Amino acid sequence: MPNVAVYDSNGLQTTLRQLAKNKVLFIDCWFIPCPPCFVEMGALHKVYAQYANNKNLCFITICMTDSAQVKAFIRQDTVMKAYVNQYQYFSGLKEFKLPVYFMPGCNSKVPLGTKVLSHFAPNDRSKCPDVIFAFQAYPTSMVFDKQGKQVFKETGFDNLDQYEQRLTKALNDALSVK
Repeated sequence: MPNVAVYDSNGLQTTLRQLAKNKVLFIDCWFIPCPPCFVEMGALHKVYAQYANNKNLCFITICMTDSAQVKAFIRQDTVMKAYVNQYQYFSGLKEFKLPVYFMPGCNSKVPLGTKVLSHFAPNDRSKCPDVIFAFQAYPTSMVFDKQGKQVFKETGFDNLDQYEQRLTKALNDALSVK
């Protein structure tokens, strides 16, 4: 597991290794606006609820969108209304309740008040999840066991129920190792 710096939605800085210390670490990488990411959120909320009280698991998402915009999105501020509507439509959820982290330097700003949804870029591409974890597209989910070894990595999904089953199996397998 790369020992990269991250910070949460309150600005508290830490590293992935510190978050994962003696724990299984689940990471989902996403951004606003990413319809496949939003679709996947329905399944992730179910899995998160299933493991919410498991002290041996750290369950996080890493968003490459600017943290101020993500906080406004989660609060459902009117400035983010178009993205909130997309999220609700694609995820089937009214609220976003997953833990969100950010990587310093990878903070894409999404356009507001325009129909153009795809023209945004991070400050430093080399500091974004797709570069750090070597994947090609979003959403990408990963599971690291208690020793920091990656035991699951999946980009996108073919079927949400099957994805949820594969993810649950990977989490259970990683959690069962002493």
